[in-house]
Amino acid sequence: MTVSMKTSLHKRVRVKVTRTFDPLLHVVLERFNVFSQCRFLKMGMTTSVVVLLATHLGLIYLVVVSVPCKLIHHAQDDILKFFKVNDGIDVTWLHAVNSPELLEQGLSGDTMMLEADVLIRNNIADGTPVMAHPPAVDSNLTLQTFLEKTPTSPNKGIKLDFKTIQVVEPSLKMMKNVTLGQQVTNPIWLNADILPGPCYDKVCVPVDHERFLSLCKSYYPNATLSISWKTGENMTASKNYYNWSQVLPMGKLVSQIAQPITFPFRANLVQRSWDQLQWLLDLSETFTVTIWSSTTDKVDPLDLVALRNNVSRERIYYDLPPDQEKAFKDALKSSNDIFKKKEAFAWKASAVKDCQEVVVGQNSVMFSGEGGTVVSEKTLYKVSNGAFSEFMGNISFINLDEASNSGSVTIKLHVKDETGVAVLSGQIVSLLLHSNGDFQFSVAESNMKNGSVKSENGEFSFRISEHSNYAKMRTVKCEITAVDKDELSKATVSLDIKSEPVEGHALITTGILSDAILVRDVHFAVALPGLAGCSSLRCCFRIISLFMLAFSHSLLS
Repeated sequence: MTVSMKTSLHKRVRVKVTRTFDPLLHVVLERFNVFSQCRFLKMGMTTSVVVLLATHLGLIYLVVVSVPCKLIHHAQDDILKFFKVNDGIDVTWLHAVNSPELLEQGLSGDTMMLEADVLIRNNIADGTPVMAHPPAVDSNLTLQTFLEKTPTSPNKGIKLDFKTIQVVEPSLKMMKNVTLGQQVTNPIWLNADILPGPCYDKVCVPVDHERFLSLCKSYYPNATLSISWKTGENMTASKNYYNWSQVLPMGKLVSQIAQPITFPFRANLVQRSWDQLQWLLDLSETFTVTIWSSTTDKVDPLDLVALRNNVSRERIYYDLPPDQEKAFKDALKSSNDIFKKKEAFAWKASAVKDCQEVVVGQNSVMFSGEGGTVVSEKTLYKVSNGAFSEFMGNISFINLDEASNSGSVTIKLHVKDETGVAVLSGQIVSLLLHSNGDFQFSVAESNMKNGSVKSENGEFSFRISEHSNYAKMRTVKCEITAVDKDELSKATVSLDIKSEPVEGHALITTGILSDAILVRDVHFAVALPGLAGCSSLRCCFRIISLFMLAFSHSLLS
C-alpha cells in the first residue's frame, strides 16, 4: 500500500484506538508511514480495517477503522393513494377471507383490503396452498382461486398471511404466474410473524425471517412487507408486551430493507409497548403500523386514541373486529386530534463492526453490540453574546437479558466531524453518562465536574446549556434527570470558561455494550434569557437578531 493510498484511506474513515491514547500516535496517523501490517476484514454490513501500527518508541497499537454506514431509503406503501383517502382509518378490511363465501362478499362489497391466511393443505410437502387459519389445515378455497379473482380486481387490495415458511415460495410463484402479462397496481401486502414475541403457548414458532425476506425481495420487491412477532392466544397478563429483546432485532432487520414496511401490532399490547412502538416508527417516516386484534382480546379504546394523537394519521391502519372498531371510533369522537410532528434530527453514523449495531432513526439512535458513533449532519450554530443555547434529549439504558444494566454513552459538542476533534482547540463540551447514573461533565478537557443521579429503570434526560456574555465568558451547564415512573430526581453541574461562542457538530458515541442504549428526542434550541422585562424596542431588536442568525446559519448549512 502506497503512502498516498494510506492517506486517502485515512481521510475517508474514522479511527478508534483500543489502547491507552499516546499523543505520538497522532503523528503516526497523520503521516501514515509506519504501517507494519494492514489487512481488510469483512464484518457484517461494513468493512473494517485492522491495522498494526508501530511508533518510534516501538509500541504496538491495534487500531480499528470503521467505514461510515449508509442509510437505506425506505419506499412508502401506496395504499392511501390507491384508494384515494388521506387517513389510515378510512381503509376498510375484511379479515380471514378463507372461504368462497367470504371472498365473494369481499369482492362484491365496499371493503378495500382482503386479508387471508395461507398454508399448505394438510401440511404435506409439495401440497396445494390453501386459504386456512390454524388449527385448520384444509379449506375449500385454494390460493389459485383466490389469486385469480383478487390482484387485479377494481378497488381491491390483498394481504396474504403466511403461516409457515414452506408455503411462501410456491405461493409467490403462483401469484407471479397468475398475474403474468398483467399490470398489477393493486396493493399487495405479504405478512408473516417472523420473530418470537410475547408467546407462552406450547407451540410458538415464527416464520424463518431470513428466507421470508429474501423470497419476498426476489419475487415481489415492490410489495409491502407486513412483518411482526409471534404472539400467544391470551395476551391479558401484564407480562405480555413487545419487549426490547424482541423489538431490537426487528429494528436491525428493517434498517437494511428498502421495501415498504408495516408493523402489525396487537391492539391490547400498544400501551404496554409504547416506547418500542414509537422507536420502530421513528426509524423511517415511511414505516406504518397496522393495529389488529383477536375477537377475545380486551382492548381499551383509549389506548388507540392515545396512539392516534401521537402518530400521523397516514401511518396507522386498523384491522379490528367490528365491536372493537366501533368502541374505538366512539372514543375518538370525544377526543381532540392533538398530533404534532416531531422535528427530525439527522445523524451520520459509523459502526465499529456492524451497521446494524448503530440504528439511526428520524430522531433516535440505538447502539448495541460493539457500538459506534453518530455526528449531527448540521452544525449547531454559535449564539450571540447575551443569548444561550440548549442541546437536550433522552437516554435509555436498555436491559436485554434481565441482568443489571451496564455501559456508558458520551456526548460531545463543538466537534469538527466524526473524529471528535474540536472546532477550536480545547473547546469541546463533553458529557460521559454511565448506566448507574454517575456522570462526568467537562469543558476544554481539563475543567471537569462529577455528578450522580439514580434511576430505577435506566431512563435519563439530559440538557446541556451554554450562555455567552459580553465579557467573553461562557457558562456551560449540564442537567441530568432520572425519569422514573413515580418521581423525578435531578443533578446539575456548571462550568465557566473564558472563550468566544463556539459552533460545531454534536457527536454521540458508545463502546462495547452487553445490552443497548437508546438516545432519542434530541433537539437543539436557542433562547434569550434576558427577554422578560426588557423594553419593547430592545426585545424586538433581540428577536430580529436571533432570526437573522438562524437564517444565515441555515443558508451556510
